[in-house]
Amino acid sequence: MEMRVALVPMLLLASHLCAQVFTAQMPASVPAVTGDVVAGPQLRYIDIKKGDGAPARPGAQYTLNYTGWLRDGTQFDSSVGRDPFTFVQGRRQVIAGFDLGFEGMRVGGKRRIFIPYQMAYGEQGRGSIPPKAELIFDLELLDVKEASQPPVLADLLLSFSELQAHVLALAKAVPEDKYGWRPANGVRSFREVFLHIGEAAHLHLMIADGTTKDEINKQIDAQMKAEREPLDKEHVIKKLTDSLAEAKEAFETAKSSSLTRDVDFFGSATTQRAVFAYINTHTAEHLGQAIAYARMNGITPPWSAK
Repeated sequence: MEMRVALVPMLLLASHLCAQVFTAQMPASVPAVTGDVVAGPQLRYIDIKKGDGAPARPGAQYTLNYTGWLRDGTQFDSSVGRDPFTFVQGRRQVIAGFDLGFEGMRVGGKRRIFIPYQMAYGEQGRGSIPPKAELIFDLELLDVKEASQPPVLADLLLSFSELQAHVLALAKAVPEDKYGWRPANGVRSFREVFLHIGEAAHLHLMIADGTTKDEINKQIDAQMKAEREPLDKEHVIKKLTDSLAEAKEAFETAKSSSLTRDVDFFGSATTQRAVFAYINTHTAEHLGQAIAYARMNGITPPWSAK
């Protein structure tokens, strides 16, 4: 169900929904104004059946059945007969009126809500919903539970996950007898590129974690030696897999409180979040290098072959 619109300030909507008595009077510390009070849109509802289960808590994940009508009786959508609909309250995954239509409900309860167009699809409408259409929904709340929280680096994790998959897919697609191939003297071979991607990811995680300069320098020396190891394909892929898995776990478990931590990145003052972003940039750069190597050797990257 596509209802991803928020059209009215949340505080105003909440005040209507709670049926609070409105007054324009403010404390003496706020400058007085004159003029007529203009009422905004109001969400209304009828409780058809009181539920006796868990309450519809703010920010929780709701599972429900719904049927939606226009004011003229046209049914435009329904989950009945399909899988129940699930969304997280307060994340603007649905239209504003739908998001606010569950206050006071409990699991097992049924309610009819009347959503004014300003809390739905507005003056333009959307798809089969006409402009300025009031929407009426019958709701049955089936379940309420705690909502899982997305990783704080969800935006960077999306890119990293794809990079991880592509790097490993290409490393597996390159024949073992090509792992020592390099386009020119003094340039990394296939093997060295793949090892560099993994070793650099580990190094950058150490920097993001605030590791001392002495330890970073030791790691750089160890990295340079590791990249020159004459490992076979199986062991290269194993090291690469482990390093990228370590990085992905760090992306998934990063804490918002530490992302603004000051970090020294090879002499440049930056933040932990910026270093995570650089891991993506660096991995993408050397994936591109490996793709160029592959094309020069007649190897099609697996995701392109599809």
